Amino acid sequence: MDLGSLKKLTEMRRGDIAFYSIAAAIVILGAALRFVHLTERPLHHDEGVNGWFLTNLFREGIYKYDPANYHGPTLYYIALLFVDVFGLNTEAIRASVAIWGVFIVISAFWLRPYLGTTSTLLAALFLAVSPGLLFISRYFIHETFFVFLSFAALICLLQYARRASAGLVVTISLSGIVFILVLVPLSKLSEFISNDYLAAVVLQIAASLFAAGVTYCFIRCLLSIDNGRPIYLFLLAALIALMFATKETAPITVATMIMAAACVAIREEIAACARAKKNVSALAALATAAGAILAAGIRFKIPETATDFAKSTGEFLGFDAPSTLEISFYVFLIVLAPLLVILLYRYDERSVATDSKHFLTEVYKLLPRGVKAFFIAVGTFVLAGFIIVFFFSSLFTYWDGVGGFIEAYKIWAETGSKDHTQNGFWAYAIWGMQSDGPIMIAALFGSVRAVLKRLNRLAVFVAFWSLGLFAAYTLIPYKTPWLALSFLLPMCISAGFGLGEMLESPSRVIRILGSFISGLAIVVTLYQTRDLNFVRYDDEDAPMVYAHTQRDFIDMVAQIERFAKASGKGGDAKIEVISPDYWPLVWYLRDYPKAVFYGRMNEATGAEIIVAKKDDQDDAVIRRFSASYRFYGPYKLRSGVKLVLLVRKDIPGNEGRELYELRLFDSETSR
Repeated sequence: MDLGSLKKLTEMRRGDIAFYSIAAAIVILGAALRFVHLTERPLHHDEGVNGWFLTNLFREGIYKYDPANYHGPTLYYIALLFVDVFGLNTEAIRASVAIWGVFIVISAFWLRPYLGTTSTLLAALFLAVSPGLLFISRYFIHETFFVFLSFAALICLLQYARRASAGLVVTISLSGIVFILVLVPLSKLSEFISNDYLAAVVLQIAASLFAAGVTYCFIRCLLSIDNGRPIYLFLLAALIALMFATKETAPITVATMIMAAACVAIREEIAACARAKKNVSALAALATAAGAILAAGIRFKIPETATDFAKSTGEFLGFDAPSTLEISFYVFLIVLAPLLVILLYRYDERSVATDSKHFLTEVYKLLPRGVKAFFIAVGTFVLAGFIIVFFFSSLFTYWDGVGGFIEAYKIWAETGSKDHTQNGFWAYAIWGMQSDGPIMIAALFGSVRAVLKRLNRLAVFVAFWSLGLFAAYTLIPYKTPWLALSFLLPMCISAGFGLGEMLESPSRVIRILGSFISGLAIVVTLYQTRDLNFVRYDDEDAPMVYAHTQRDFIDMVAQIERFAKASGKGGDAKIEVISPDYWPLVWYLRDYPKAVFYGRMNEATGAEIIVAKKDDQDDAVIRRFSASYRFYGPYKLRSGVKLVLLVRKDIPGNEGRELYELRLFDSETSR
């Protein structure tokens, strides 16, 4: 090896050391932000419901998928592993979600061969500190795991397209999935065959060995084909199946990824036409037709969208002209696509073009051929189908859940245009700018640069993917903050790409400007992260906070625990909840078997503690319980809902107020 080669190798090793050191620091930061004070924020209403499903699964071994709930079962089985190890507590269930937020950050480093070192590190940093991503990563709900699956699916596609051999992480991941899928039905069968303890143990060991053998042979077979590249396709199929088993929004993510890939192909075709000075009228006509179909679809399939757009935009602009705005909206959708085609063509005519193999040609060359293609197609289809059945049948114990998998999409199509529609057409734009403003602005810059420059296919794909997801969720009337995670992921990548390009510019002025903008974006984002996640996490005026349980609620739970102990009965204390609004109290009273959730007024039964709703039940509470109870509170559950705690007078330490004083506290009075 000559001196020049040795010097180059040394520089590469130094660069790798620096990269992995910074990467480790980013992962540690992301993990710390997700796990520190994880239980300080009280559970949200939806977390309480998920906790109730998990409690039943943990204690009774029963989970029956209900399409009316229409969120997939994967969350509960993942959390079950955590509570088996750490116990049925808030730390365990939230950690079962937070860990996937950390995996999202780690996954970003697989983008290095495609985006470069600087852009990858910035993208990972934005994923680690994004206020919105972090806020939901600390929730026991489905979104974080779902977003991780979509990111992992993208990485599998990239690695397969790059013709990379199967790595250790990918091989172990697929092996684990296959092993579990084979082991569980065999374990169920062994339980059915014999109830004898010794025989059951022997059968379980035999089932484990058989599952390990099947997994080994399957993986060895895949490793013998193209250095194991088909493993990426099988893992991709598993990830997509898991997406469908996690959230009913999976079709939106998959569809926008396919459309983003199509947009990459169209973008390259525009560039090819510009280089060859060919006419693009056919592409413009196709784009016009696509815009017209989209406008018609919105008008006839989701009519609320147009009305919502007109109302929200009219209020935002300060005038009321819904009919004019609706017409403008449809015209905009029809005209936008062909206008972009023409503008990009003109830009390519003036730019310095570089020849590259066409995207569709590259995709075609990647497709398997012959018997290998048949084996992969059938294998991936069977694997994906088995995963769907595995989870929706509740591990082969509730077969009605498989039918519910299809029914859930019909239910969601109805609720998607009726529920949570009060937030307005521009809800995601407003929420996003409030919570992740610097990231969204940097993402817009990175997306525009990627589409114009078109030298990085991944950056172009991510730009269209984030735009497609943002547009899809904006057009759907149903809007809740946690759905924003789907497009915040690609936006963080686009933001990293855009700022990374500036930092690596040959122009010194642009590099200095990029350093300033990057530093400012990171500082502002860190401030917003602290403010949202550790200060204003229950402030209804804060972005991403949506009907969240107030910190007062934790004080009420503490009082319940104190008086249950003082009564001498502890966990056996009788607690009656007569308030119609009580979630997530079910989770916090999971260790009180005599806690009964009536959700309405009932006759006094001598319960040690009663939870009632302030204002709505004041008169009835005073009339029925004044002789035997004193009250504490009110405690704010969430916006517009307050609870009061009634404690029996004979319990030691009860120095609460007499119930006739309840009328002195109006709905806005804090305790």
